Amino acid sequence: MRASRVVIRREAAAMSPHSPRRYVFFDVDETLISIKSMLSFQEYWFAATGDLCGKVLFEEDMARLRRGGASREALNRRYYAHFAGREVAAVEQRATGWFNHVAATIPGLFHSAVVAALHRHQNQGDRAVLVSGSFPALLAPIARRLGVRDILATDLVTAHGRYTGEIRPPQTIGAGKAEVIARFLTARRVPAAQCHAYGDDLSDLPMLDAVGHPVVVRGSGELEAQALHRGWPVLSPIWEA
Repeated sequence: MRASRVVIRREAAAMSPHSPRRYVFFDVDETLISIKSMLSFQEYWFAATGDLCGKVLFEEDMARLRRGGASREALNRRYYAHFAGREVAAVEQRATGWFNHVAATIPGLFHSAVVAALHRHQNQGDRAVLVSGSFPALLAPIARRLGVRDILATDLVTAHGRYTGEIRPPQTIGAGKAEVIARFLTARRVPAAQCHAYGDDLSDLPMLDAVGHPVVVRGSGELEAQALHRGWPVLSPIWEA
């Protein structure tokens, strides 16, 4: 099922006089949460299924690509290639189990200052949107916990109830984030100039550039240097004593 149908479910709202006047886009991994959700999920999946051979193959494959200097886009595509043959229902069930596990076992899973910013926007009438290279089933429990209704995420190809290992463009990382945000806002007739975005990594720069009010979440020296150069605010991810 396409991401435009799965993760953007507010087509009617685009024409509604009650639509929010602005949207606030949040990267997820290491912006809202303190871990990389996709890698954490793979660890959980392999442990839960007992697929030790799959775990070794996955780790060797990703390590080889990193040694070769593969782009984030290439790594993202290869990550999902390892989903080939997995049952959609099983992945969705494990995704819920994964969230319950990390929420119960990782202190500080959510970045307190960033979550506070998200809720502050919501209280002002803004609509928060998660934007991530992760996949909808993994992001859904995070969104529910935060009261977020919209997710822009990787669109996984399925056939006969199983993942094929392929994804549909655009990828929701790097420049793809800016592309999906532009489509999202065009459909809702909301100007990008009045919207906000939060991101922590240099790969989030296209997303931050795509809105009028970017905020850098501290974590990447390269992105913080861009923020200093451009006069963007930098937010510490957690409350500081």
